[in-house]
Parts: sequence; structure tokens; C-alpha cells
Amino acid sequence: MELVEHLLGLDEPICYCELEDVIDRDRSVVYRHLKKLESVGLISTERVGKRVECEIRDREKVNDLLEVAEKLTQKE
Repeated sequence: MELVEHLLGLDEPICYCELEDVIDRDRSVVYRHLKKLESVGLISTERVGKRVECEIRDREKVNDLLEVAEKLTQKE
């Protein structure tokens, strides 16, 4: 959720390589997480030169999903 919340706070696309410190994992882990988010349609990606940039596709939808996830984790 940290990665998604970070992306929600951005106003412009960000390169995958800049997200390693957000979840304190190496680039391969960040890449796998972002590919999963892309596969379910939560983020979009674009190659810009050597960079692969991503951003949230539908902020409202993602906020709704985060609210549901938070409610589910509070019940446990």
C-alpha cells in the first residue's frame, strides 16, 4: 500500500528506479509490484528514453480500493 499511496501523492509520472526507497526494496521487487498493479489496470506505464515511468490511472478508483483495504485490515 505504501507504493500506491506514494504514487497517489504525485502530480506527474515517476520512473520505476525512483521508487526503490519508497518500500525499501531493490528495483526488481519494485518492478514486480508495479507490473502487478499495471496488469490489473491501476497504473499506466510509458517508456521515456531509457526510463519507464508510471502513474495512477484512476485516482478515485484507487482511493476507493485503499479505503476498502484499510477497513478489511482493521477488522482483523
